[in-house]
Amino acid sequence: MPLITWGPQILVGIEIVDRQHKRLVDLINELHEAMQENRSAEVLGHTFRELVDYTHTHFRTEENLLQKHGYENYAQHRKEHYIFTDQIEIYRDRFEAGALSVTQLLMEYLRGWLVTHITSSDRAYVPTLRAAGIN
Repeated sequence: MPLITWGPQILVGIEIVDRQHKRLVDLINELHEAMQENRSAEVLGHTFRELVDYTHTHFRTEENLLQKHGYENYAQHRKEHYIFTDQIEIYRDRFEAGALSVTQLLMEYLRGWLVTHITSSDRAYVPTLRAAGIN
């Protein structure tokens, strides 16, 4: 059973953003499944690194759109991204050093942050992007 169910409740209605959000959800679900199935540290580490790397890709895409189209809360939105990125990089580094295991608590943190961020912060910029003709 997936940790996060992809569906209308977490869509923002901007195609490129929704596509990238779905990939983030898929990666979190892959990490969760690997944890539940007690897969090797190598498999968990690979998936964790892929999640961190794709998070950077997504945040760059989103921030470029927001900056280009003059989103008034761009600085705050970017700050939220930095805080999350810093946190998951710490988790990844601790995991790779053998000081952290992928636990249900970590998975709940990832799910909670992503879903809350999408349904509040990301949805707030949609009118700005729509006004710029981005769907």
